[in-house]
Amino acid sequence: MTTPKQSIVIIGSGWAGATMSTALDETKYSITVISPETTTPYTPLLASAACGLYDFNVVETPIRHTKKQIKFIKALVEKIDFESKKLHCKPTFDDLPVRDFELDYDIIAIAPGCTNQTFGTPGVAEHALFVRNVKDAQRVAARVQDCFEKASIPGLSEQQQRDLLHFVIVGAGPTGVEVSSELSDLFDEGYAQLYPHLKGLVTITVHDVADKVLSGFDTKLQDYAMSSFTKRKMEVLTGSHIEKVERDALYTKEKGRIPAGLVIWATGNKSTPLVDSLDVKKTPRNPRILTDDFLRVYTSDSQLIRDTFALGDCADVEDARLPTTAEVACQKATYLAEMLNQGFSKKFEYQQTAIVAYLGQNDGVISGKKDYSGRQAWIAWRSKNFLWTRTWRQKVLIVVGWVLDLLTGRVNAPR
Repeated sequence: MTTPKQSIVIIGSGWAGATMSTALDETKYSITVISPETTTPYTPLLASAACGLYDFNVVETPIRHTKKQIKFIKALVEKIDFESKKLHCKPTFDDLPVRDFELDYDIIAIAPGCTNQTFGTPGVAEHALFVRNVKDAQRVAARVQDCFEKASIPGLSEQQQRDLLHFVIVGAGPTGVEVSSELSDLFDEGYAQLYPHLKGLVTITVHDVADKVLSGFDTKLQDYAMSSFTKRKMEVLTGSHIEKVERDALYTKEKGRIPAGLVIWATGNKSTPLVDSLDVKKTPRNPRILTDDFLRVYTSDSQLIRDTFALGDCADVEDARLPTTAEVACQKATYLAEMLNQGFSKKFEYQQTAIVAYLGQNDGVISGKKDYSGRQAWIAWRSKNFLWTRTWRQKVLIVVGWVLDLLTGRVNAPR
């Protein structure tokens, strides 16, 4: 007699959820992924896509697979009843007669990721753009082009043009640094030829409340990054406190009103409403679900909840303080799928890998077992981007993107 499959529900379609769903044994488990997003974005490639290096279909992959027995539901999980093993969910569509529904499970993997951390700064949600998924990257690409087209309208003063062509990135971590670097490449290469009449009017400014860029990197690499920005005439304002953002400007405590055509907010992560609502043990700051070494979730009074796991950016291992990166999410997902497939025989141990940041103009920095910078780091960064992709289709399209960039220019600045 065939043993019935256990039902596993994975909340979230990001790095953790997508990796785990494809690694589970389909002969043992009935797998369901529930998420408001139907695709998994390749987050390290979003800045490159926003600046025309790749087509947008290269930097995301669908959760549904023709050769995988994975059920997908496009909905939000609003509540988890751990005792009865039920999820209370809401479809992401407004025009359905069904307003909510329940979903039963045997095993739950909580991996909804995070949302954008705005620190409650007025105007950020309404006027700033983010770089978290493909839709965000498309908005950035469209706004950048609009700024250049607006600045090309006859009759504008030089100062009005400069204000439109001032691009501000808030956050000097790897995401903020890479976005600013990709924009710099685009402006210095393709857009310099498309808009020669705007030469010398474009500026990029990076703001961060910290006193250094790339806070997770060695001091020498931080200094190298700063010198790289200086060479490319990019302004970096550390110790900058953003007070509010408007449609055409931002305000800082130090400099007051600063006109800008675009503000990109890349300051970090905030927990989702679902994670905030759960009565489980969490980290004290920027609450993340706290798990044991087997990724099992605790109640608020430190009792393990049966058949309940958490991974990805929304969770941290007790006493580990792991970063919210794709590498950590994927390692956790691979581990948990292996343990569920074969039995829990070992604890999760994160294997530290190099942290890479692109600095523009074929330059970069790498922090890891060996710190290095320059063209070597850029090659490593491009190689890592290639290896991150999950399908051969994406790998081929990335290589095609590189070749076409060399031969015909970027998607948004063709030769």
